[in-house]
Amino acid sequence: MSRAKGCIISRVMNEGDQADREALQTLLNSDATNIGVARTLTDAGVPLSEHAIRRHRKADCSCGWL
Repeated sequence: MSRAKGCIISRVMNEGDQADREALQTLLNSDATNIGVARTLTDAGVPLSEHAIRRHRKADCSCGWL
C-alpha cells in the first residue's frame, strides 16, 4: 500500500484552487491557535487535527510548504 507524500496540509494545498490555497496559507500564518485553525478548517469541511496544524507550523512535517 502506498501513501501520498507530504503532510496532510500539503495535500490539501495541492488539491485546492488558488483562492483556497491563499486562504489556507493566510489562516496558517495568522495568530490563531492551532486548535482554532483546526476548528475553522473542520467547520469549512476540511477536517484536520490540531496535531497536524501544530506539526506543520513547526515545520516538523514531511512537506515543503514552509
